[in-house]
Amino acid sequence: MLSNDVIWLIIAVFFLTAEVLTGGFWLVFFGAGALATSLAAWQGWLEGTNPQIFLFLLTSAATLLIFRIPLIRWLDRKAPHHAKIGDSTGQEVTVLTEIPAGGTGRVEFQGSSWDARTKGGEPVSAGAKARIVKQDGTRLIIEKTE
Repeated sequence: MLSNDVIWLIIAVFFLTAEVLTGGFWLVFFGAGALATSLAAWQGWLEGTNPQIFLFLLTSAATLLIFRIPLIRWLDRKAPHHAKIGDSTGQEVTVLTEIPAGGTGRVEFQGSSWDARTKGGEPVSAGAKARIVKQDGTRLIIEKTE
């Protein structure tokens, strides 16, 4: 027969695994409560099932009420709306996909693929070299080099 500390450890693993699979950020606190209860049972601090259930409920509720909202705020920090690439004006890029007249294509810049359009709306073929005129959000405005 399994001891209570092992049972609480299994419950903790269940809650933590379920949290990873669901991502609702609720079950991790029940996993923490089960881990605390498993530790207390393993150390012999709590004898009997009722005190262990009480500790599980108490630690789960306490961690949920104390840590959930601050952690959500911390994890949900606003990311910048666009990547900062510094002063990229004048730097050369390689056109990866054809940019049709007035349309958008892809260019390679700093080892990454970026959306790009041409300054005057003229078409640019794939493989051509161009230079950056400015950045508009995550889109580069380019002009073909001769």
